[in-house]
Amino acid sequence: MSKKKVIIWTIVGVVAVVLIILSSTISALKENAVSKKIEITKKINAGIPYEWRYEIEDPSIVECPEIYVLNDENVDGKVGAPVYRNYVFRGLKKGTTTVTFKFVSITDENDSTVETYKVKVDKDLNISLVEE
Repeated sequence: MSKKKVIIWTIVGVVAVVLIILSSTISALKENAVSKKIEITKKINAGIPYEWRYEIEDPSIVECPEIYVLNDENVDGKVGAPVYRNYVFRGLKKGTTTVTFKFVSITDENDSTVETYKVKVDKDLNISLVEE
């Protein structure tokens, strides 16, 4: 093998190693990235007269632009089958607020369960749940 080919293969090897290192670094950064939205999943049982309702303490910081069914096991009207809904929240401005979910009876408006989530939005509108 000529000296020129050895140099070319050495350069190719170094470039390959650099690309592998760059690729793994980018993947690690993506995994640690803060998200522009969070999703909170709530379960109800089909056929019961209750629903989840949410309240945002400061709606100027966070909004819920979307609610969608993640999984519906209520096949053929099976009473009591679980239905999972995702509530999507995104930040509007920097700050911290609380999102409160209440499991409310649709017949008499009484709530049986209350769950609160502290939500933080940074200056870049990345949103995260704050562990308490």
